[in-house]
Amino acid sequence: MRIAGNYTFEATREEVWSAIRNPEVMARAIPGCQHLDHVGDDEYETTVKIALHAVRGVYHGRVKIDNLVTPESYAIHVEGKGSNGFLKGTGTIKLRDEGSTTILDYGGEAHIGGAIASVGQRLIDGAAKTLINQNLKALADLIESRRSGELAPVEMEPVAAPAPVEVVVPELSPAPSFERRVIIVPAHEQLSEADVARGAVENFLKEQSWLPWVIVAFLIGYILGHRK
Repeated sequence: MRIAGNYTFEATREEVWSAIRNPEVMARAIPGCQHLDHVGDDEYETTVKIALHAVRGVYHGRVKIDNLVTPESYAIHVEGKGSNGFLKGTGTIKLRDEGSTTILDYGGEAHIGGAIASVGQRLIDGAAKTLINQNLKALADLIESRRSGELAPVEMEPVAAPAPVEVVVPELSPAPSFERRVIIVPAHEQLSEADVARGAVENFLKEQSWLPWVIVAFLIGYILGHRK
């Protein structure tokens, strides 16, 4: 399955880059994200609950980011599995200026297996597009909240490191310090099933702009018909 698209943010490229590189912000923006574990340099583990019928389930995954070009682009590697299947994919995120706005271009390829692979390609593509759009829309709202200072910190639980063991080793270059932590998204701040469902309807109506007029015409005809 190939995925590609873009989203326009009413923000500078630096603001968007800062947001997508902030684990606390991304944890809030991912639909159904229950927690995000920062397990290494640019490496994360997460649990996501997805409510869309085509891909409904709870998924556990690992995300690795590399090839960073600040503040322009990076590569992303994803592995995930749930009770109904698994996914493995790679992609790229790129930012470009356009006037006072910033356009985020995304693209990638995913391989799906298990029971979920039996779902029609069209349904999977639609579910992926809905989840990505909701993620980016939530990200845009969070960027605005950060700008106005309304975004409160997400609860974080540091993970205790094992007791140190004294070992004599040859002198080496110091390793980069890293503190593992778990970012928990409060239930009231998660993108709920209703939010995702509402977003799916909004996306559908945008793509089928003629549909509301057909519904209105049908209702008018129905009312007039019953008046006779």
